[in-house]
Amino acid sequence: MEAAPELGGRAQTRVLDGFCFNQGPHALYLAGALKAALDELGVSAPGGGPLLKDGLALWGEETYPLPVGPGEADIAPPLSAADTRCLAETFGRIGAGDYGGPGRPLRAFTAALPAAVGAVIEALVRNSTYSHAPEEIDAKAALDQLRLGYRGVSYVDGGWRTLVAGLEGAAAAAGAVLRREQPIAALRRERERWLVEAAGVTERFEAVIIAASPEVSRQLVSNSAEVTAAALAAQPVRAMTLDLGLQAVGPGATYALGIDAPVYLSLHSQAAQLAPTGAGLLHLSRFLAPDEAPDAGHFGELERLADRVRPGWRERVAQRQRLVGITVAHDYPRWRRGGRRTPVVVADTPGLFLAGDWVGDDGLLSDASAASATMAAHAAAAFLAGVPAQT
Repeated sequence: MEAAPELGGRAQTRVLDGFCFNQGPHALYLAGALKAALDELGVSAPGGGPLLKDGLALWGEETYPLPVGPGEADIAPPLSAADTRCLAETFGRIGAGDYGGPGRPLRAFTAALPAAVGAVIEALVRNSTYSHAPEEIDAKAALDQLRLGYRGVSYVDGGWRTLVAGLEGAAAAAGAVLRREQPIAALRRERERWLVEAAGVTERFEAVIIAASPEVSRQLVSNSAEVTAAALAAQPVRAMTLDLGLQAVGPGATYALGIDAPVYLSLHSQAAQLAPTGAGLLHLSRFLAPDEAPDAGHFGELERLADRVRPGWRERVAQRQRLVGITVAHDYPRWRRGGRRTPVVVADTPGLFLAGDWVGDDGLLSDASAASATMAAHAAAAFLAGVPAQT
């Protein structure tokens, strides 16, 4: 049951004059839980990845080649020879998973490095997690995500609507019933059944999986202390995004990352079919800190970034999309919580399960959604079979 007219939530894509606008920049991690689920369901994800070896690192007013992983530290930003060696060693440690367990902030890891090396690692983590919170995000979860990126990411042809359509087809083929414009008016447990009221009709189910935001989940099951506590504790990851449909690609960098400023630029249409022939789709983001309010000045910051690395873009703009403080994920793993998020199984409410980017301990962003959804499906099936829940 989907409340909106279209399936997909924040994975929907708007098409304007042939430009495929996702809700901000989206990347599919090739070794992540979402790609694994798509493969299992036979859903194709055509596209390609960015050419990071040609990327730029932005330090203040200076621009340098971007170091992106093991073997790339020979083109590091302006570091000393010792710093360059340390960066290479740190990339190797991350690639090997040699950074300890959960329960400490990313800043604790980077503070042990030379300052410039730590800044590079934090910038790469910021880009791969969208979290501008080095003192809050769990170091293991953050570095796991950076390590996952070593195995490649892809921008999807046609935008993420391609994945939504593929999943819809796979669900229908499996016998699922998908109902659009079906907001839930009431959800309550009664005599070992769930009563679900939608569109003026009440139906009974043995188990329910909620795939919604923390606040919506709390409203639907207000009698669950666990869901209420989880919703109140959730801390969203947010960003300001400026997406530009360019009539002609023009000159300039195709990828740039701020090292000492939380900004990012990528020409997704270089790697995927997202724009008309000869045109381009450029994504820019400004990552927000946990308590940072969106500000109109952030768009000016992004426009100046485009001026800096994509000169002449203003004369070529055909379409643009501004997203103010968009929620990238509804929560992220924090070190004070041991890197854990809300459990999939709601222990105080039998037959209720959660899925989403704020649920479960596996993966981040869309991979967290896929991993928790898979776990919720297995847990619900086990519940129906009378198997005790594993929390």
